[in-house]
Amino acid sequence: MSPKERNIPPATSPLAGPPKLTPKVGPLKVGGRGSSEEDEHQEQEQEGAPSARDPRRPGRSRGGRRPAPAVADAVATTVRLDPDEATEVDLFVLMLRDDARRTRLDKAEVYRELIRLAREDDTVRRKLLRRVKP
Repeated sequence: MSPKERNIPPATSPLAGPPKLTPKVGPLKVGGRGSSEEDEHQEQEQEGAPSARDPRRPGRSRGGRRPAPAVADAVATTVRLDPDEATEVDLFVLMLRDDARRTRLDKAEVYRELIRLAREDDTVRRKLLRRVKP
């Protein structure tokens, strides 16, 4: 190669065709916190210490928080809110997240826990019934 010639990568050359994309995708992990496989292996080796990913371990709520279902097993449900109510719900979920001292809290998790709470607590169920009754 002469001093005037440069080695231009094909992806940046206007004469190059579209790049070939090769996916490097592993198994889908739902509900993880982004830890590596090595971290998971170390967690499993610790005797007597319950794993944070153990679905049998009760969560912070009284009924025991359950993880979200896997994408393949989930049934999608849509909740339609007007723009003002959507803003109020977003702010409420952010306040819950701060009060719970969590870094992430999905609205879907809040909805699931509210429905479980209404099913488990008769007082909440009666209050809900009064609101939805015609």
